[in-house]
Amino acid sequence: ILRRFGLPVVVAVNRFPEDTDDELDTIQQIARDAGATAVAVSSAFAEGGNGALSLAAAVAKASEQPNHFTLLYPDDLPAEDKLATIAMQVYGADGIDLAPEAKRQFQLYRRLGFGELPVCIAKTQYSLSHDPNLLGRPRDFRLPIREVRLAAGAGFLYALAGDIRTMPGLPSEPAAYRIRVEPSGQVQHLT
Repeated sequence: ILRRFGLPVVVAVNRFPEDTDDELDTIQQIARDAGATAVAVSSAFAEGGNGALSLAAAVAKASEQPNHFTLLYPDDLPAEDKLATIAMQVYGADGIDLAPEAKRQFQLYRRLGFGELPVCIAKTQYSLSHDPNLLGRPRDFRLPIREVRLAAGAGFLYALAGDIRTMPGLPSEPAAYRIRVEPSGQVQHLT
């Protein structure tokens, strides 16, 4: 994955109070051995912005290097193929399995003229797969897609992998701000 896009790779290593220098040195060496352009230890967790200065400097320096940026897929590729490309080339999946509902949704989006939009995948944050128990870079798995949603205003489709759930959009002002307790003790604006 590191070099797939033709860009320099900067690895940020988050330093926590219990981390030892030996552990941090080992992690940095592993990142360099894997091909990272730069590795920086960040202690922003404890020090705020000052703890991220070395990371910022590494990113700034890497951005000055020549690059050979390439997109993962062409814009005019059908959305299903874009999804499969991400699953296989970035996540390491053997392919995708579209649930019947996802297949119907792709057909609808194609008919409506949204069949070549960019795609995003909602999946567990714990794994490159759909399964939070498949840690590291899993192999020998297929990415199950149960649903595909259209974000027409934003201009992309997003696929739901495995059992992932999405959060609803929230208002700019929570309804709780309107709740009032009258002098009589009656609570107003609960609904």
